[in-house]
Amino acid sequence: MPGPVTIACFGDSLTEGYGLAPDEALPAVLERLLADRGIAARCRNFGVSGDTSADGLERLGAVLDDAPDAALVAFGANDCFLDEPAERVEANLAAIIEAFRERGVPVLLVGIKALLNPDDGYRRRFEAIFPALAERYGLPLFPDILAPYFGNSDLTLMDGTHPNTAGVEAVGRALIPLVADLAQSVGS
Repeated sequence: MPGPVTIACFGDSLTEGYGLAPDEALPAVLERLLADRGIAARCRNFGVSGDTSADGLERLGAVLDDAPDAALVAFGANDCFLDEPAERVEANLAAIIEAFRERGVPVLLVGIKALLNPDDGYRRRFEAIFPALAERYGLPLFPDILAPYFGNSDLTLMDGTHPNTAGVEAVGRALIPLVADLAQSVGS
């Protein structure tokens, strides 16, 4: 009988669970929701608050060393906040995706809308990254990690940006169909 599928949840504060207990963070919520569906999985938390896609690329080796069966890749919030050039963000995410693919690790790409960036041109370029990468690499895409909670004060921390426990639950419920497909794709 095979053991649980290991999913690397690789991203920034939205993955890490900024301001929350470890068992309230997105990886723990996804693990519980998968168990509710009868899917045995370990969702490992590789989220680091403040990380950009470049930071993720720098610490990718540690994630690969953990030998995950699958990966959820969720960077972009801090890149957008710092006005990182969209081309650079796309190149960083492509390198992360390619490294997982070289190891035979299926990837779920999680996008994000550039809601807080006032530059319309930048927003268009930035938001085009995620569907372009999903198409290029044939990946499943969750288009916007903010959509399930952002703008609802009942679902955010006092900063109005990060999800509270209810917000993380909302994100987890929105993600779970794709995460379940990802987990079930392992070894098939």
